[in-house]
Amino acid sequence: MSMARSNLRATGWEEADFHKPIITIGAPWTNANPCNNRVRALADILVEEVEKAGGKAFVAGTPVISDGMTNGTEAMRYSLLSRDLIADCLEIMHEGYMADAVLTLGGCDKTVPAALMPIPRHNAIGLTLYAGTALPGHCPGCLNSQGGEG
Repeated sequence: MSMARSNLRATGWEEADFHKPIITIGAPWTNANPCNNRVRALADILVEEVEKAGGKAFVAGTPVISDGMTNGTEAMRYSLLSRDLIADCLEIMHEGYMADAVLTLGGCDKTVPAALMPIPRHNAIGLTLYAGTALPGHCPGCLNSQGGEG
């Protein structure tokens, strides 16, 4: 491994961490849309579990663009493009830090395939997990479908 990894000591790594398998946790996260707003919390759980199992994890975040929020606007031109950018960001972090395996999360029609794409590109050891369906929002004072307040 590279001597540059010694720089990880500045992030809190201890001597024993350098002898553990390093696992990239790919987390396309943003608080700007409901499809991916819980990905960071799930990534933190994965970090805990990887480290309990004897690995050393690091989180690789990415930009996330929502089709639903950009549809019909000029911002829509970034949506499909973001899928490849997300995949590239995860690949860069995983390969650039010479990690041993990768766990990725995806929560929408762009981040699910984007989270998977870096794994076969390099025949990496990895797993992609679905972060779950977007939960409905609430509108205080609005009527829901049953006639009550939402």
